[in-house]
Amino acid sequence: MKRVIPEYTALVDILQDAIDKEEDAKRFYLEAAELAQATDVRDFLLTMAEMEQGHADMLAEKLASLKSDQTVMNGILSSFNDEPEEDRG
Repeated sequence: MKRVIPEYTALVDILQDAIDKEEDAKRFYLEAAELAQATDVRDFLLTMAEMEQGHADMLAEKLASLKSDQTVMNGILSSFNDEPEEDRG
């Protein structure tokens, strides 16, 4: 099956989509673990769910950092745009 990748316009969109996919995978493994009858299979599926949560957490941290950096950059840029014209060189 070929995966269709949307046309992203920003890194934040890519990261959010990736977080959503990791969370979907985590839910899949948790639901499968509930159905598993063998303890070793259930344990494996729960481990997989934990790994997916770790991925989602890592991506969420990167997304928060990126948004924070963008907020700071927007503040810096807006300070230049708000400068009175006679003060500009």
